[in-house]
Order: sequence, then C-alpha cells, then structure tokens
Amino acid sequence: MKDSYTIHEIAALYGVGPDALRYYEKLGLIRPRRAENGYRIYDLNDIYRLTILRDLRSLGFSMERIGEYLKDLSVGNTLQLLGEERRLIRAQLRALRAAECAIRERVRHLEACASVEDGETSLVELPPRPCLRLNADIARDEEMDFAIKRLHRRHADTIRDLGGQKIGASIAPEDIRAGREGVYRSVFFLLKEGEAGDFTLPGGTHARLFYRGGYRQLGGRIAALLSWARARGLSPTGDILELYHIDNRFTAREEEFLTELQVRVETAEEETEK
Repeated sequence: MKDSYTIHEIAALYGVGPDALRYYEKLGLIRPRRAENGYRIYDLNDIYRLTILRDLRSLGFSMERIGEYLKDLSVGNTLQLLGEERRLIRAQLRALRAAECAIRERVRHLEACASVEDGETSLVELPPRPCLRLNADIARDEEMDFAIKRLHRRHADTIRDLGGQKIGASIAPEDIRAGREGVYRSVFFLLKEGEAGDFTLPGGTHARLFYRGGYRQLGGRIAALLSWARARGLSPTGDILELYHIDNRFTAREEEFLTELQVRVETAEEETEK
C-alpha cells in the first residue's frame, strides 16, 4: 500500500476536486507536506482525516464542528462525537421511515384509483375534515397551479411533500348558476383527522362523481352530479368540491387524470327542519 499520494490521486480516491482539498487545507483540517518540486504530498494521516471528514459531512455535520473535532482528537471527544453521530443517524432513519410510509400510501392510492370507473357516482357519509385553505378568485390552469404553490409556501414547514398531499378546490354555487366555468373561490389541502387546520369542511352526506380526463368537461360533469342528486330527492347545499386524485403531479397524460366532485346534500325533511 502506498504511504503518500499526490493531490490528483487523493481527489480521485475521495471523489472531490483539488479545490476542495485546498479549502480543507486552508481550514487546517489536513496538512499535506510539500515535495521538492512544490507539489502537495498527502500521507496516511491526511487520508485518515479525510475519511473522518467525508463520513461526518455525509451525516450533515458542519465544517465548523468537524474542525473542532479534528483540532482536538481525543478519546473523550471521539465518544462525544459518536453520540452525536448516533443521534443524527436515528433522526435520518426516522425521516427515511416516514418517507417510505409516504411512498407506500401514494402507491396504494394510485393502485386504488385504477379501479374507479369514469362517471362513477354515489352517496358517501363524510366526517368534518380539517384543511389548510387559500381564499382567492382562481381561474383554471396556470392560476390554479400558482395558487397551490402559494398555499404550499405558506405552510412549507408542515406540508413538505406536495406530491403526496390531498389537494382540492371549491366552486361557489352562484358561479355555477351564472355559467362561470373554471372559476374557483379557494384551494385547500385536506389534512388527516386530528391535525390542526385553519378551516373545516362540514361533514354529512355527500354526492360524489369521479371522472377521467381533462378539466374542460367540468361543467358537464357538475351538471350530471347535481342532476343525479336531485333525481333522488336530494338538495345540493354549499360549494362544489373538486378533489385531484391523479393530476399533473403524477402524470403528463391528461387522459390519466382522475378527479372527484363532491357536494353536500340534504333530504327534503332536513331542509324543512331548517
């Protein structure tokens, strides 16, 4: 085994550029000697320190913390650093398990969507649902994407995985009656039960309709849902909700989109009781 290496050999061995090695030298983390020709020569002690530096950087340690350790190598400091490493590794494992769980949920969701029929309509009982909401007059396409990004930025500390988030938008009944298609009053993220939001969708009986394809068919699909509900003696009340199960976060193929429309409904008796 060689006991000394040139800067280019060390750079190739550790996958770093010569400039990075010079920077580590400037910080005092490594101390190569100079050959007679002025070239830097790295010995086994430099290799040992570079291995420590690489491993600690991969765990997220700052250059300052690494420098403190390397400037005072001792058993006590090594034990302290090993404790820090273990805590960091445990935190990374928790993050990886959470990411794996999110991936599993996304896979289950997409697989479940595959069995949904275009035009499938039904009644469903839904509990009150906490949400994070952005109120704004929004048009379809670019304005919708921009509104979703605004809402995400507002809650970036709690909503990190936009790809796995349940996203919806609300359409006011007066816009539907006026024939204003593709106009929304809010966008929202649906949260899990027990999570704190800034708005709650009311629970109750909801009529819902699933449709596949692009959003140009929205007006006709809303009309079909409202007609289906009224034919069963139910009165739609409140906003129409549009939930995006498969959208441009998952596919660039419009024919693969899956959207759900929901509207809360009441029977004639419930209306009379009001």
